[in-house]
Amino acid sequence: MKNLIAELNKIAPSIAIETIWSHDLDADFKDLADCNCGPRKNWRAWQSEVKATAINGGLLITGNAYLGGTWERAGKHPSKSNPEISGYLPQMIEEALIMLGSQCRKTDKVLPEIHAAIAAVKAEMKRSYDEQMSKRAA
Repeated sequence: MKNLIAELNKIAPSIAIETIWSHDLDADFKDLADCNCGPRKNWRAWQSEVKATAINGGLLITGNAYLGGTWERAGKHPSKSNPEISGYLPQMIEEALIMLGSQCRKTDKVLPEIHAAIAAVKAEMKRSYDEQMSKRAA
């Protein structure tokens, strides 16, 4: 995924994309009921936010995507142990970019980089899917 972020930085240099992690205080250990992962105290729930930010027409605008209930072993920070947000990162980037585009329309100033960035994310998702399917077929 680092390649995707690097590609987006080239395609859409005026859009900053970041992942923010925070403890998911709403998660419940019952979510781990089907998990054979050891004592529950060894796990911590996180919420991830993918944020796409740009300056458009002098205004700071943001699009966000959230995923809660990401469980990681206690003592591990998901930015290191799960930077791809369990495989959801591309979809979350796309969702944040779509929301960013929606915010741009409210300012009456279109940011053309958004469309190119969304196309790049979709191409990466298709490439990843095709790769997974070819491995299954083998």
